[in-house]
Amino acid sequence: MQRYFLHELNQKITGQDAHHIKKVMRMKESDSIIVCAKKECFLAEIKSIDDDVTYQIKEALTKPNTWDVTVIQGLPKHPKSEIVMKQATIFGASKIILAGMKRSIAKLENESNKIKRYETIIKEASELAHRFDVPMLELQKSMKDVDLSAYDLLLLADENEQTRLLKDVIKPDHKNLKIAVIIGPEGGISDEERSYLKKVGCITISLGKLIIPTELASLYVLSYLSAEFS
Repeated sequence: MQRYFLHELNQKITGQDAHHIKKVMRMKESDSIIVCAKKECFLAEIKSIDDDVTYQIKEALTKPNTWDVTVIQGLPKHPKSEIVMKQATIFGASKIILAGMKRSIAKLENESNKIKRYETIIKEASELAHRFDVPMLELQKSMKDVDLSAYDLLLLADENEQTRLLKDVIKPDHKNLKIAVIIGPEGGISDEERSYLKKVGCITISLGKLIIPTELASLYVLSYLSAEFS
């Protein structure tokens, strides 16, 4: 069933979402949809389709218990950043932060345009995955601009780590913690960044014996949490 994330639940759908209902999905009156706002979702029935679409809420849907995981991604080249946005959203990230790192080839330029594009990707991916919320998005010039004190557990995916795996760090009772997983860009993290992150409390982890491309590395962590402790 088609899901729409709205700013507020005021019985009216406008803009691109209304266009999607009318022109793409070709829905009619009495068709069912799901509307979401403020981390709540409801089954609804379309009442009228005109310039805007009106609906009536029928019942609340039960929200699943999920992990609170922020993906802090070292800025990769285009289009890898868009892959991160889509896949991390689908795999359950609660927040995505793109941060410039020493070995980042790409630079944060035209940020307002990038944010608009990324927000569209995240919203569409949230609808596709049938999430109850849309992940928050943040862009930062460097890792030192990211507020790491907001997290209870900081994990740094480090190719130099040989022994410590996710199973050695993540436990079922960690589900109430705010977790951040930090992924380096294509060239990995520098020694200077590694030293800084360890100093602020990051725990280095290995993602296995094989090197995972930067745009897919966060999926390893997110899928592990979903599979082991859902």
